[in-house]
Amino acid sequence: MKTKSTLEKAVKFVSDCMSIFSWKNIFEKNLMTLLFLFVATISSAQSGSCNATLIVENNGNIRSTPLDGTYYSMVLTNNSSSADTFVLSSKNINSSCTNTDGSSASGNVSINTDFINSSRNSLSEITLSAGESANFYIHITIPAGTSIQKWSCNEITATSKNCTNYSVATVLHTYIINPVND
Repeated sequence: MKTKSTLEKAVKFVSDCMSIFSWKNIFEKNLMTLLFLFVATISSAQSGSCNATLIVENNGNIRSTPLDGTYYSMVLTNNSSSADTFVLSSKNINSSCTNTDGSSASGNVSINTDFINSSRNSLSEITLSAGESANFYIHITIPAGTSIQKWSCNEITATSKNCTNYSVATVLHTYIINPVND
């Protein structure tokens, strides 16, 4: 009896070992590992290759405007080695902004921002070749009834479509002047 039981256990052990070390299991396990490493490498390479700058021409991030609005001239440059499309967005950041004159940001106002190209057409994204730059404008308009002699802070962002979570941003500080005194 003992021999038969030991023999059955040995056969089961060998069968289990063959199952574990079969070519199919090794191939499937290694394929998944290789696939994971491949995806991680491509993702890492893409995120490392994205590089851009977004600036206001002539360092003009600070500007005063009458109630009829103003324009900021922007330059977006794709500094990476491949073409990329950037999605443009604007966000009011009055709550986290520091006014350039030292006044409290608690009284800051909201303004409207529109992205336009040189032909004054609306714009929401820009495609650039490697090393290419594009000029565009931010058109600031002041909503009716907005308080004068107040600041507004807006973060302008260009987000890459090629690289997940890559974006560049700049902050615009706009002061609404009193048209009577200025």
